[in-house]
Amino acid sequence: MEALTAHSSQLTAHSSQLTAHSSQLTAHSSQLTAHANYVIKRLFCQALKQAFSHFCEKAFFVVSEREMAR
Repeated sequence: MEALTAHSSQLTAHSSQLTAHSSQLTAHSSQLTAHANYVIKRLFCQALKQAFSHFCEKAFFVVSEREMAR
């Protein structure tokens, strides 16, 4: 009977440790998700800025060519 009580106590301790580790993993997962979202937004916004800049350069070039042709 004492052996069962000891095993029960060990299982309870392990369960508590697993719960703590699970909480840590959840926190780390949330941090990673936040970092990933930040990086994606930065890269996406940077790509949009570059595309818009490239578009403006092309548009300005076309307008300049037309004015020079006059």
